[in-house]
Amino acid sequence: MVGSSAMSSDTPDLPPHLRPFVLSHDEVEPIPSGNLDLYLPTRTPAPTVLMVHGGPVPREREVRPPQWPAFRGYGALLAQAGFVCGMFEHGFVDDESFGAAQENIRDAALALRNDPRVDPDRFGMWFFSAGGLFMGPVLAEPSGWGAAAVAGTYAATDDPDVDDPELLRASTTAALSDVPLLLVRPENDFAWIATAGSELLERCGSKGRRVDVIEVAGGHHGFETVDDTDDARDAIQRSIDWWVRALR
Repeated sequence: MVGSSAMSSDTPDLPPHLRPFVLSHDEVEPIPSGNLDLYLPTRTPAPTVLMVHGGPVPREREVRPPQWPAFRGYGALLAQAGFVCGMFEHGFVDDESFGAAQENIRDAALALRNDPRVDPDRFGMWFFSAGGLFMGPVLAEPSGWGAAAVAGTYAATDDPDVDDPELLRASTTAALSDVPLLLVRPENDFAWIATAGSELLERCGSKGRRVDVIEVAGGHHGFETVDDTDDARDAIQRSIDWWVRALR
């Protein structure tokens, strides 16, 4: 998660993706389970959401995605809303690693759905940033992934610079299914991500395919730790509320 900073000046030395989550919440410490970190509700089995981070994440980066404040914040909020939330790290480290990363995601989805604390029929996948490049196969065949709902937050649903015929484009496949779909779109996202998201919405609109959209006024890429604003906090809470409706 990278983006222009609009936060208060008390964390100027931290990179944007390591700044504090802007919505106050009670912390939930994740429980390791294989390659997953699980944020658990008080009662299980429960509906579940698997979060898929972006990238590429350089191998030498010291703080890995499961420790980033945005994912810890979302994990806690989902657990408090009655969900099991799974977080993990896939292998998207460069342009040669898409295939390996996609297999990592599939393995994580299978492991999470097979966990006895999870209701496998109420399973959702939430893609962030360039993690959205892996949305395409899920939207093309949600039943094959066991996905009952899909969301993308500042998600790259396409990238004209990626030339990988095996990587289906969400901007195209979104119109192929009617699985509940949410896009969270910051007003000031990167232009190429905003363009791809608009193309997805246009294609879905032409097919009569519904897509729920949360617009983040004044928001930037990574707004959860970048924009200390009521609009950002509202978008975070509305995203959680959408998952409650989609999987319950």
